[in-house]
Amino acid sequence: MDQSKDRFLSRRGGNVSWIITSERLWYLLLVFISIISGLLLLIVPRPEIVPALATALIVGLTFFFYPYLGILTYIILSYMRFEDIMPALGSLHVTRLLTITLIVVWAIRAAITKSKLYFEEKGLLLLYLFYVVMIFSIPLSFWPSQSVNIFVEMLKMLVFTFLFIQLIDSQKKLKTFFWVFLIVNGFLAFNAIRDFLLLGQTAVLTRVGGSGGGYLEDANDFALALNVALPFSFYFFLSERKKILKFLFILVFILFTFGVISTSSRGGFITLVFLFFYLVLKNKQKLLGVFLLVLIFMLIFLFAPQDYWQRQMTITTYQQDESAMGRIDAWKAGLRMFADRPLLGVGVGAYNVAYGVKYGGKAGPWFSTHNAYIQIGADLGFFGILAYLALMYLIWRENTRLIKLNQRTGDNFFLALSQSLKAALIAYSVGSLFLSVGYYPHLYLLLSITMVLKILKKHDLIDKGNQ
Repeated sequence: MDQSKDRFLSRRGGNVSWIITSERLWYLLLVFISIISGLLLLIVPRPEIVPALATALIVGLTFFFYPYLGILTYIILSYMRFEDIMPALGSLHVTRLLTITLIVVWAIRAAITKSKLYFEEKGLLLLYLFYVVMIFSIPLSFWPSQSVNIFVEMLKMLVFTFLFIQLIDSQKKLKTFFWVFLIVNGFLAFNAIRDFLLLGQTAVLTRVGGSGGGYLEDANDFALALNVALPFSFYFFLSERKKILKFLFILVFILFTFGVISTSSRGGFITLVFLFFYLVLKNKQKLLGVFLLVLIFMLIFLFAPQDYWQRQMTITTYQQDESAMGRIDAWKAGLRMFADRPLLGVGVGAYNVAYGVKYGGKAGPWFSTHNAYIQIGADLGFFGILAYLALMYLIWRENTRLIKLNQRTGDNFFLALSQSLKAALIAYSVGSLFLSVGYYPHLYLLLSITMVLKILKKHDLIDKGNQ
């Protein structure tokens, strides 16, 4: 496994030894960049570009010596969506530039360090197959240019998954990733709760979403993201021994729970209920779990206004709800698309166009599937939905096996992580029944973490066997 501080050059002779480590080389390069930047400020006609160039160079060098920081940066940028807060950043396509930078940096490092590469993990092979189906769906798509755009965006997720597996090569790095992941989601949940409280009686009608835009702007999508993140805080709380960390994890758990409530999402609430029952069912201390479940729902009842519960009750009278009936109509349209084009579908990301052009009904000329399974089936046909479901099954099967293995070896962190991944998959599986999230990053992030966990556990067992 690669170490964070690689020794690029070393020489020993007699009593004299000198070593250039990546850390020392990094300090030298910072000094060099500072000197060059100062000189350029004196001679360049447009000195305002010098800080930008220096910043880009420093960022590039940082990712070269500490590439896993690029993974953390990608997660922060993807969730925080700074380009939606500062539109000027949108034209820079920051996440796309970051993806390209990381793949170039990784390729150079891999050539220098001769580190072990992971190309043929089962999860990656299934993901490759999923992308191959996307490619074959493009020529016959209802809107080929739109399908190409969706595919290009999805390539970022493929690169992220691949790099995540290559670069998160230690338990310490994996823990750091989860701290960043939980803090970012906790921050967004806090903002949602704050907005919900500030809006008062209009909160249910306004529908609070995540900060910025993208796949977290919509209240329903944001609720799903929090539901997927919630199990990690729960199982880390159970496995942690330090009281201060236990407190932080339970605080994040509460933020996620009330963050979901703040969205007023009916699908988010259903997913939350399913998730809580799963957590109680799988918890060894079931009486304690039931007590906590009742306590949380009592707090939710006190927190949520009457309008919230009235909205949730419309689930039982969906026939009278125009939005619900529109979704059912969209599902039927998706099934008709699958029947008409069973092999490769209407084209990756082309459901909306196909609905408006040919299959439209009561929901209007342009409508989303509001169901990830129908979305993938309609877009990519039989082979697409088969690969999609196979990815979900792989995540479940691998973590079931890892739970049994970690229970035998007594590794609390790995055990908590495997349990979290299965619960998060439950949340995604239920939540995606109501949302068009087949191309959102949640499932592919769960796959990435599962593959890393599997690799790290394998190396951990080898290390223990050699001791």
